[in-house]
Amino acid sequence: MPPKIDMSREEAAEREIGVTRFSPGVKILLAAVFLGSIAAIPFIQSTRGFGASWNAEIKSESVGVLGRLSSVSHFLKTGFQGIESSLEKNSFLTKAMLPAMQTIAFRYFGLGNEKVYVARDGWLYYRPDVDYVLEGGIIPNPRIAEAVRALTQLDAELKSRGIRLLLLPVPVKPVVESAPLSGKAIAEPLHNASYQKFLADLSASGIEVFDPTSLLLAARQESGASQFLKTDTHWTPSAMESVAAALSKKINPSAPPQAALQKSAPVKVQNTGDLAVMLQLLPEAVAALAETTEIHPVTNSDPDPASEVLLLGDSFTNIYSTPDLGWGEGAGLAEQLSWNLGKPIDRISINAGGALSVRQSLARNPARLDGKKTVVYQFAVRELTSGDWRSVSIPAAVAQSPSAEGSAVLEGVVKAVSRLPEPGSVPYKDALISLHLGDINGDPQSEALVFLKGMTANEPTEATALNPGDRISLGVVPWESVENKVGSITRIELDGEAAELETVYWSEKVPVIIKP
Repeated sequence: MPPKIDMSREEAAEREIGVTRFSPGVKILLAAVFLGSIAAIPFIQSTRGFGASWNAEIKSESVGVLGRLSSVSHFLKTGFQGIESSLEKNSFLTKAMLPAMQTIAFRYFGLGNEKVYVARDGWLYYRPDVDYVLEGGIIPNPRIAEAVRALTQLDAELKSRGIRLLLLPVPVKPVVESAPLSGKAIAEPLHNASYQKFLADLSASGIEVFDPTSLLLAARQESGASQFLKTDTHWTPSAMESVAAALSKKINPSAPPQAALQKSAPVKVQNTGDLAVMLQLLPEAVAALAETTEIHPVTNSDPDPASEVLLLGDSFTNIYSTPDLGWGEGAGLAEQLSWNLGKPIDRISINAGGALSVRQSLARNPARLDGKKTVVYQFAVRELTSGDWRSVSIPAAVAQSPSAEGSAVLEGVVKAVSRLPEPGSVPYKDALISLHLGDINGDPQSEALVFLKGMTANEPTEATALNPGDRISLGVVPWESVENKVGSITRIELDGEAAELETVYWSEKVPVIIKP
């Protein structure tokens, strides 16, 4: 009988597997390779730049690897808190590998990402839209109560001017097009559990609401035609046109079309939906998801400030109207409403600005209400659970703004600057940021709000590198002089006192940082 061997598990494993031994030279080589691989990524990244906020810092220094590394070192000392976020968003490894991996996940497994759900037959849905449908129940979202208060305040201020408020809450995609998500057609709309209470509260306050949900559901059931684009967050041209026709009857039941407003020949438009872009796929995979639709432009329908009707809206108003969304122009909600009413209407519409930005714009320029009899306020219903419904008061009158003096060059100190969401995480590719400027041209009491480009085609601009405390110089023009041109672009507004400033400018140029 062999002797009993008593050893620990570790001893047994060592005896069975053995011990791997390395010479000193091999140890040094392996350690060098390991440390080199760790250092390679940040070194390569430092020579490529870390995104807009890093590139602005880098471009101000000497050219070359050493200059870039020096700039990175300076940024590490002054802006360490943003490093991790910048690396995550702008790493060359992320940019190189994420589209390929996401394309595989989408194409072969039907997977989306944190912002986009992939449903049956390639239908795409925006997560905040789905969240709107699912939230609520026993504990309603407090923002809905805030929305009721904000809308009640707006209604009271308009009524004091003898103006009628007519709300147009546009249902989002899952409310109407639920079949690709659920697997079967649902006759009833999938609104948030608190939506009916929202409508009841508005009715109790005497606020008129034109809810197009039943109209869109009936159109889908009768014709079988989709009311929303397959790879985009927005409604189809036919759905929008049917709502415009019904809404016009609510505004003025007897309005006949006039010969001055005519529809030109239909135009075929092909574009890749905003949700397809948000998937961050390889370019060829994004292009393969392009859709084609038909729009009907309306002639002579530019916004008319003298109109008795003012339309406040978001991208559901701008889709098919402004070229930056990629679905054609001159055929959106304002144009179709003008055609049905027989004359042009006035408009303030801002992408992703339905809850707050349009009300702020109106408050900054209350003269837009002169001569108005009806204000139509369109917003996507997702804003009820995710929008900013803070109180905004419309002043009775404002003095002539100092910004009305014309173009100028301002030198001042940045008091605050709004920050962009992560590019590609939102259904818009262009955005303006807000700059609160103080100590202007040597006057410590002088302040102004400046809008400037913060993101173009999903790429942050150099202006996003600005920080509070920076002294800058920039050329500006009055905001009113460019609002019709760029006012529909998404604006990232500031909170607090900056939102109340009456002096508002637009800057086309990149601000120049004045170093001490």
